[in-house]
Amino acid sequence: MESATSSKRQRVGSVQRAARDTEDEEEEKMFDVRSVNKDLDIDSKIAALKVSLSVVCLLSRTGGKNLCRCSGTVVECERKQESGGGGGGGEFVATILTSANLLRFPSYSRYTFLAPDITVEVYLSKGKPLKGQVLGYDFHYNLAIIQITTDYPLPTAILTDIDVSMPLTPTPLLTDSKPFGLRPHTVDSSLFKLRGGDKVIALARTLTCQCLLVESGTLSIYKSSGLHCQELLYTSCKTTQVYIGGPLINCDGEVIGIVFHYDGYAAFLPINIASRCLQLLKRDRGVCHPWLGMTLTNSYAAKASVLEEIIQKFPHISNGIIVKDVMKGSPAAHAGIVSKDIIVECDGEVVKCSLEFCRKVWNRASQSVEVVVMRPSSSKPVKLTMVVDELKPASYNCWPVPADKEYAAVIWRSIDLAAQRATTWLDT
Repeated sequence: MESATSSKRQRVGSVQRAARDTEDEEEEKMFDVRSVNKDLDIDSKIAALKVSLSVVCLLSRTGGKNLCRCSGTVVECERKQESGGGGGGGEFVATILTSANLLRFPSYSRYTFLAPDITVEVYLSKGKPLKGQVLGYDFHYNLAIIQITTDYPLPTAILTDIDVSMPLTPTPLLTDSKPFGLRPHTVDSSLFKLRGGDKVIALARTLTCQCLLVESGTLSIYKSSGLHCQELLYTSCKTTQVYIGGPLINCDGEVIGIVFHYDGYAAFLPINIASRCLQLLKRDRGVCHPWLGMTLTNSYAAKASVLEEIIQKFPHISNGIIVKDVMKGSPAAHAGIVSKDIIVECDGEVVKCSLEFCRKVWNRASQSVEVVVMRPSSSKPVKLTMVVDELKPASYNCWPVPADKEYAAVIWRSIDLAAQRATTWLDT
């Protein structure tokens, strides 16, 4: 009798292992794990290794069922403090920056809902998963911060703000024999200068084997997607769902963005915005978003025919952002801004790109800002005053993640199948 029971248990174990193998196969099929890292160049590998130990995989559950899994980056790690201010027995608290997809029900809707009874597991490069605590989230920029406690310090990634401004106006260069060149301008040395065609690298970590995924590509100026967030930039990195929330790095291994996946490629939120949200989430557990009610595009991303019209009309313009649309009744509309205006100054400072403009109005909710625009119908600069409003949750960016439900269904079909087979073996 004992021998028969032992045999059945062994068979049940075999069924469970088979179910896990099925899960692994489904993971590879859905997230294309096998195809990544093939033919990866040595420079990309070296850059990835500089930050690899800071890249984690996260799995969330609600009601005991898998909700979502994605990647994230350890951005801070400090020694745990006791209430008395002393050391925490050698324990450390690490902060992970990731995607808010981890915390919400998958949906195509603009309205997002926090899933109830969420638990989070964090998988490092090796070892057992750690319990994660949700510290804060922002559904507008699709960001979340998770904390874990470890008994040793974790390596933290270096976050570097980027400068994507690109001057337009051709002007003779005295030091160059060529007749035209780009007008030089002052650049903050603390910023990483990023240009269209520059190499970027997306990183992620898998759940089952905890292996590092690396995909290199280039920054694409003109590529767009169905994602609503204006501040997103785009790359040619071929990614899968597991990359969402993971870091985008430069060739020096510095994190310059947070990856989001769309239509097989990686879009990313510049770290300029993500790091600011990180600090506000830590301090206030939430983020106040400015709202002006207009759609902007960087001047360098406009069509060549549009750029030609701009520099013919305003030959002295080197930088600026173009207003594409203005919502009726918005702060921008009340200020008198119209479509095709070129914003060249904000509060007396030159505006070189939309990222810079976003930084200037970030903390200005309920306050006024002075802008200078160049208008095709006017030969002189137009000075306008806008009162910055606060974005309401109903107008937050839409972040569809339809594959999460499919992934959860795949996993639970495997588990249910294993349970059914185990029950059948025990009954017989």
